[in-house]
Amino acid sequence: MDMHPYGAVWPDVTRFLPDPVLAGIAGGAQEADRAGRPPAAGLALLRDADWPGMPVPADFHGGGATLLECCAAQLRLATADPALAIAVNMHLFSVGLMVEHWRRRADVSWLLLEAIAEQRRLLASAFAEPNLGGSVSRSTFVARPAPKGWLVSGTKRPCSLAGEADLVSFQMEVPAGDGRDVVVALLPTGAPGLSVRRSWDALGMRGSGSDTVVFTDCHVPEELVFYRAPAGDEQDDVLAAGVVWFSLTASACYLGLARAAVAAARDLLGRGSVHHLGVPRAHLPSVHDVVGAQVAPLLTLEAACAHLAGQLDAGAAPHAVLPACLAVKQQTMDVVPAAVGALAEVCGGVAYGRSTPLERLWRDAQAVRFHPPTRLPTLQYLGRDALGLPAYLDLDEHAPRLAGDLAGTDERG
Repeated sequence: MDMHPYGAVWPDVTRFLPDPVLAGIAGGAQEADRAGRPPAAGLALLRDADWPGMPVPADFHGGGATLLECCAAQLRLATADPALAIAVNMHLFSVGLMVEHWRRRADVSWLLLEAIAEQRRLLASAFAEPNLGGSVSRSTFVARPAPKGWLVSGTKRPCSLAGEADLVSFQMEVPAGDGRDVVVALLPTGAPGLSVRRSWDALGMRGSGSDTVVFTDCHVPEELVFYRAPAGDEQDDVLAAGVVWFSLTASACYLGLARAAVAAARDLLGRGSVHHLGVPRAHLPSVHDVVGAQVAPLLTLEAACAHLAGQLDAGAAPHAVLPACLAVKQQTMDVVPAAVGALAEVCGGVAYGRSTPLERLWRDAQAVRFHPPTRLPTLQYLGRDALGLPAYLDLDEHAPRLAGDLAGTDERG
């Protein structure tokens, strides 16, 4: 459970996630995986530890955790239960987005933050939509004006903790002049017209409860909207900060999963032996090479993740660190599944059975490929940014948007 062997990279976050809480959560991870549902006991432990308010500023009765501390806490939580860590990471991302919005806009959104911290409310983040293509600045939800707000219908999936959360955070598009704005709002999960369909039955991250949220003529009051920007506009600093928060905290979850895999491999390799050599597998130089080859990129990613989180905390402009944060998430997508697979392989056939954690960790690691921004828009963004071209996280096949942007540049001289 400890942060060995490279704890100096991260701050101590045991005040947010004490050892007894972590141990209790670890004890329920296997059963949550088998049941395919989030662990009720683990969620209760997090609420009792005031975890929901961890990133809320202390002025609003929260824990006042920085992004760096949130990443460290998520890494630590994922060593105990990666599925629970990735589920509640969606809460953390939404609250982090609200904090970044409040810091830059200084509006009444602090009331929502205070309520989350004081009442220990958990948020489900309903941002994924069928056919959205991984966009972070659009929605297929088109709301209709209604008295003091809007009416909206549609389906959001997958949505972690959909059936366990108190509130749901989501984006939709609303009329604005000749176009549309994207707004982000909160609704109680018991709001009229909002329902959850149990649909999550996946290979891994089975304990994340990533079910389907259905909106049927849901009324969204204006006062529950805490973010608004033109649809498709990625220049907004709050949006960029939100992508930074998600990229780094999600990467930290999977890096914690990889730590758990290293610990499981250490245990198996120490107990297993090659009969004709008469020594534990952990004593074999060939095994050292395999393990070292996995730990090296994992250490690199941890150092990069921690450094970038610290940069945003120190006041760096979100757009300035965004490319590197996307690169960390992209590399995590490649490195973690490969590392867990190699560790399982070097442990031998026992790692393929359900009697060891490595089998579950290998399945959980595959989910890293499916969190937006996904591979195609991320690589497109990084490639265009490196070439000095306009870059955005909307997938832009055949480059019609790029052509328009460059034509506008030519016209301006």
